[in-house]
Amino acid sequence: MLRSCFALFLISALLVAQPARKTGARRLIVISVAGLDERFLGEPPARLKIPNIRKLMRQGTVSSGVISVAPSETFSSALAMVTGVPPSAEESATRLWQAGSAAGLKAAAVFWPAGNGAPADFDFPEPKESRPGGDIQFDDVARKASPPGLVDRIEKASPGFQKTLWNDASALTAALYLLRVEKPDLLLVQFTDVDAEQRATRVLSVYSREMLEDDDDRIGQIVAAAGPDAVVAVVSGHGFENEDYIVRPRVLVKGAVEVEDGLIGTPDRGVAERLRMLMKDGHRHGIAREVPLSEVHAKAPSVTSWVAAFDTPPNSVAKSEGSGPALGPGSHRATSGLWPIRPGYRSVFIIAGQGIPAGRIGEIDLLQMAPTFARVIGVELAQAKGKPLWP
Repeated sequence: MLRSCFALFLISALLVAQPARKTGARRLIVISVAGLDERFLGEPPARLKIPNIRKLMRQGTVSSGVISVAPSETFSSALAMVTGVPPSAEESATRLWQAGSAAGLKAAAVFWPAGNGAPADFDFPEPKESRPGGDIQFDDVARKASPPGLVDRIEKASPGFQKTLWNDASALTAALYLLRVEKPDLLLVQFTDVDAEQRATRVLSVYSREMLEDDDDRIGQIVAAAGPDAVVAVVSGHGFENEDYIVRPRVLVKGAVEVEDGLIGTPDRGVAERLRMLMKDGHRHGIAREVPLSEVHAKAPSVTSWVAAFDTPPNSVAKSEGSGPALGPGSHRATSGLWPIRPGYRSVFIIAGQGIPAGRIGEIDLLQMAPTFARVIGVELAQAKGKPLWP
């Protein structure tokens, strides 16, 4: 009798210790298609066959564009999607799956960066050292997979899963296994083939459109496996532009000039005035606009010494090289890492499912994603800097 009472007391204590999951919580599947520029969604159906993405757009909420974080790169933006904090504060921030696990939820992540080494219950973390647009060794991903034996279990269920390179087909196989066997309350999946193809070619290239059509089929399979009660989000972390021109401000002007998060900045007022004159003299120097310091501090709080900041025109990328032409030809391939608020440089947010209103909304900040996802699964991310999309 004493043992039974102690057991009941222990169970009650554990339940009280866990953060409560809120009423109305739903299962959530988040699919990030890295490199999915918002302009893809404007492609005519005859040119771009993505019926599963378009169905989610009709059924749910679609943003007209997402303003990324700084730096606007794939790894840092994917982390911000699950923490709600900018990259400068990500390392110690609670991940979405950690909040879910603390509330008693089962969480899984497929090729999603963890950053601080905090894995989900089922995890294939993206290696931080992986080169954007480069080949990803399957073993580099599988080596860090958890729990132990997960790779072998998936290989047994789906022979051919283990191979030389990791790609979006690998991510799909892992995601489908997890949905069908482990049935997580939260699943995060990242596809990277569209990103890699654009970096090898150009923004919205015919090859990247083919990759996106393949990913659309994969999204359809994930939605079907998730079941009708799941909320599904399709997102991306940054837009893309072509590196048609390289702007070298250290060649353009003499003095203290720097490049950070895609911006040209200076702590020297004389250099700042010289850059303003060049911007207005009617010639092409690769300077498009002066960026208000309030905007700089809001997105890149670590940049404190600048007295002025300037952005480049579309398809022009600033680099800190000290030699070469001040404005010269670039690689003509797609690139990211630009200033997130520059015009036309936007990513994607689509969410559909039970309780999600249908319709279009305006631009959102990427930091609003994490608290919105947290609300769907019924948990809180206390550190999140953005507000959820719905009260």
